[in-house]
Amino acid sequence: MESLIIALLLMILGILVASPGSSEFKINHMDKKLNRIMEHMGIEDISIDEELKELIEDDKKIPAIKRLREETGMGLKEAKKYVDNLDEKSF
Repeated sequence: MESLIIALLLMILGILVASPGSSEFKINHMDKKLNRIMEHMGIEDISIDEELKELIEDDKKIPAIKRLREETGMGLKEAKKYVDNLDEKSF
């Protein structure tokens, strides 16, 4: 009986450890599907990277973060990281 419980717990632990990778796979798969749908419907992908780069060049990182959050609904931490990455790539 104890070995059955231990085996069950190990299986659950294995599933939990494996699930982040599968979540990333699912997100990538859904992203590809969404891109196909947008292409089929003639909808262009809206990229505000150039607008953000201009704000960064004008030393307006906070407005860039705010603009990104308004456009995408991103959280503060993610938006700051995105803008920081753009800043590093720009220069």
